[in-house]
Amino acid sequence: MQQNLVLLFVYAIDRGSLSAVTDYHRSAGPLKTPRCALYSLIITPVGMKKGWKRVLADFVVPSRFLHLDEFQQEFSLQDTMAPAVFIQNGKSVQQLITADEINGISSIDQLAELVKKRLMQYFR
Repeated sequence: MQQNLVLLFVYAIDRGSLSAVTDYHRSAGPLKTPRCALYSLIITPVGMKKGWKRVLADFVVPSRFLHLDEFQQEFSLQDTMAPAVFIQNGKSVQQLITADEINGISSIDQLAELVKKRLMQYFR
């Protein structure tokens, strides 16, 4: 059963728009008001933060990163609040971390610890 697990990190932005660039610059600017806290935590203008890549390598399950519209289309979950983290087990999807929780996180380390803590329930 655990072989089918995949972490799904869902950004609160849609693909194919300038939202990602705008979000990064908002988080780096004086107002510090990103539209997607998850994106701002783990992404830089040149790609994924190295610290986050190291964290991903430590997780016991693979990860996917999806824009909100991709997630909604693939899983037919139109009322999804993002950013969020889900666990996919085969065709089943369950939320691990809510938008409110992610919006309260201020570091990669905090995010990593919360993901690890929530994943533990799948490996008992």
